Amino acid sequence: MLEVEFGQCLIPDLLQKRGLSLGQLSRITGISTQRLSDYANGVRPSMNIRTAKLIAVALNCTLEDLYEWKIKH
Repeated sequence: MLEVEFGQCLIPDLLQKRGLSLGQLSRITGISTQRLSDYANGVRPSMNIRTAKLIAVALNCTLEDLYEWKIKH
């Protein structure tokens, strides 16, 4: 059976590449800085699909770009 798991959140890397801070991403998305920090630091290991899409649009990336993915066959 195929399994897919979340790996590390890549928001910090994406922010760095785009020259943005968590505070700026918070202002763009309306998501609190604390919540974004929780995602980025693995305190909240995953986010719902709407939140992920909002962040992906703000960072000009795909949903898949937000995390490392672990795929088990």
